[in-house]
Amino acid sequence: MRTARILAAVTAAALLAACGGGGGGSSKPATVVPNTPTNQGALSPSSTSFKYTSNALKGASSVGPVQIGTMKVDVQMNLPNVAALHQYAASVGDPSSGLYRHFLTPEEIGSRFGASDADYNAAIAYFTAAGLQVTGWKQKSALRVVGPQANMEQAFGTTFGLYHLSSGDAYGPTSLPHFSKPLAVHSVTHLVYNPTWVKRNSIATAPHGTTPAFNFGLPPQQLAAAFDYTGAYQAGYTGTGINIGIIGTGPIDQHDYNFMKSSTTGGGLGLGWYDAGGTFHPTTNSIVQVNVQPAAGINGGTPSTPPPVTAPCKGTLPSCNPEDGEAQIDTQQTAALAPTATVLFYLAYVAHETFGTSPPHDFGPQEGISEVNDEVQQAINDNQADILSLSYGIAEQYSDYTQADGTTFDPNGTEPVQFAMLQSEGVAVFVSSGDAGAQGCARPYYGTAPGVSGPNQPCVSAPAVDANVTSVGGITAPVDEAGHKIGPYTTWGVQTNHGFGATGGGLSVAVAKPAWQVGPGITGTKRNQPDASLDADPDTGVATAINTNFGGFPYGGFGGTSVAAPEMAAMWALVLDACRQTAACTANGSGTKPYRFGNAAPSFYKIYNDATLYPATFLDIVDGNNGVRPCSVNPAQVGPCPNPSPTPQPGFNAGVGYDLTTGIGVPFGRHLIKSVVGV
Repeated sequence: MRTARILAAVTAAALLAACGGGGGGSSKPATVVPNTPTNQGALSPSSTSFKYTSNALKGASSVGPVQIGTMKVDVQMNLPNVAALHQYAASVGDPSSGLYRHFLTPEEIGSRFGASDADYNAAIAYFTAAGLQVTGWKQKSALRVVGPQANMEQAFGTTFGLYHLSSGDAYGPTSLPHFSKPLAVHSVTHLVYNPTWVKRNSIATAPHGTTPAFNFGLPPQQLAAAFDYTGAYQAGYTGTGINIGIIGTGPIDQHDYNFMKSSTTGGGLGLGWYDAGGTFHPTTNSIVQVNVQPAAGINGGTPSTPPPVTAPCKGTLPSCNPEDGEAQIDTQQTAALAPTATVLFYLAYVAHETFGTSPPHDFGPQEGISEVNDEVQQAINDNQADILSLSYGIAEQYSDYTQADGTTFDPNGTEPVQFAMLQSEGVAVFVSSGDAGAQGCARPYYGTAPGVSGPNQPCVSAPAVDANVTSVGGITAPVDEAGHKIGPYTTWGVQTNHGFGATGGGLSVAVAKPAWQVGPGITGTKRNQPDASLDADPDTGVATAINTNFGGFPYGGFGGTSVAAPEMAAMWALVLDACRQTAACTANGSGTKPYRFGNAAPSFYKIYNDATLYPATFLDIVDGNNGVRPCSVNPAQVGPCPNPSPTPQPGFNAGVGYDLTTGIGVPFGRHLIKSVVGV
């Protein structure tokens, strides 16, 4: 799982006092102006709330002016019917509701729940008049605004300065951002930016799998056998007609999956499946890259096209565009385990942000991880993906699920809105629950924020905390070459990974427990996560092909809940394929995609509360703990914890029924289809 950008993931258009943007090397700390809903400079107060929820510049010193070049911000509109949106999302997933599975198009969502045409067009016109490129979408909830620094300064009535933190240089406003006229804007992200915030990657790697037959991670065939995807294949459910979307965290090379699925004689894994008659079918499905583009009729130009992947290197974009292991996991796992589904890989690119951090002014290009909200907006707009898999996250208190106090839910936050819209379209979203166990605030360490008392405070990951997604945790799954279980399936955590990483889990501080999340072991009034789990432990990691175009050994073994989420997405694709082929199932759906169910979690908990279906469909994981070894307080650390304590922090224990480590347990493909679709 990759940790998302701290301020692109949070709702955080910074409120900064004038803090030295005029030059020189002042060491005066940057100060935070209290959250104020007024719009300075406007003819009258507006609805804009420039929230500063993360204390991202806490302890920063002003360095002076900064030359950023191209900048990008995301603008979240103030939605007049946001409560009705969340209610509709809840109703379409509720079998007792008359709206059950009555899904909407993006145009209908925009008309019912988006910003008004007048408000949306006014915001577009405002930023366009400042010489900025604007991308909008049919659902009318957000705008992507790109352009030169000078034009951005004009639009927000401020200048940008360079700040020094122990975690690296950042840029941010030197005075209170404001609009020159009232706009119906709820919040803005990316006005404060630090390159190190977007490249922290908690993905775990493993040098070997669990069998002597394949020493670089488990190939898809073993996982398919272990979790009964093969039974679904033999019943004729392989994902045909289903689109799985991946929200890209970075670039992929199409050659890698083609290499992986090719014959073993050429170095590939010979991917494919056997039908009920024993005939082998080679996998022929594809991964299609979808670049973020403006919606038809929206003012603004075409966003930049991502540059092609280049050979492994340590340089920066655009001259060097290294493949992203995270994205390779997601695309290859979903495509291989749903062998006739199409995988849509959403990727956004803007010529700013960087892998490199050379001070003082290196804010060059980046793609993917800091642009994920734009990619989700594109997926809503296109309405082509039936399923989305997301392998990124950030501690809930830093996210835009909470208001400025870090604990109060913000229904108009960018991510709560966009996932409610996806649910209203019937899209099932699977999100990795995190790799820092119960201590979701611990790694990477950003310092404290409202609602966070220290780096090892227990907390959960967002957007896995969302009520309209399925939070996917991880287990240790020792299997042999045939996919047979050769040891106990346990929580991925202290007992298996020595506390260096563990499946995320715990209780939300802001998101209310959904009505469908009921049953033994579920506690409190807030969202419990995860919902269910699949293989994630690096020691039982998966084979991933990477850099096959550039020589060297093509496979590596990868772990983390980034593995589990796409595995679950692929399994759900088989469920949707079964519904697509079953008249009684599609009869309960609506529109051109009547096989959709929306969020899978309500179906999971319905099974959980059925004494017959649950033991036939899920394996209850009853052993393990998801505590992790606490990190040294090192805000500049990127990657694995450098000096972890020898003693793990307390985590949650697995037990009978639902628990805060693996949810309701591990599903098995063929049985899941029978329990959900009835065939």
